[in-house]
Amino acid sequence: MSARWKEVKLSSGRTIRVKELSIDEMDDCKDVARILFDGKEVKSIANVNRARTNWLRKGIIGGDFKSWNGDGKVIPDSAIKEMSNEEVDEAVMQIQECQQLGEFKSTNTSSTS
Repeated sequence: MSARWKEVKLSSGRTIRVKELSIDEMDDCKDVARILFDGKEVKSIANVNRARTNWLRKGIIGGDFKSWNGDGKVIPDSAIKEMSNEEVDEAVMQIQECQQLGEFKSTNTSSTS
């Protein structure tokens, strides 16, 4: 099965290719963050940065990066470090939104589904 993706332009102008994730991949990303409660009140939220990185690693398959050409491998640290905190936040949101919309292209065709 070929990877399906959507090209997204961040507000900074950087373009990223967002991969269509499987249900299991999305569950892996969602299960990283831990919310700890004290009764009904949120006491703390753990693993927030780890969760963001997990979304980036699973969800980005290419884009405008100097150190990585989206060669089918997981996005490396060097490419993530090229992104500002604002770009990372926006990219994670875009990755999550794209999974809900389901508008992806196949890597072997230019048609949308």
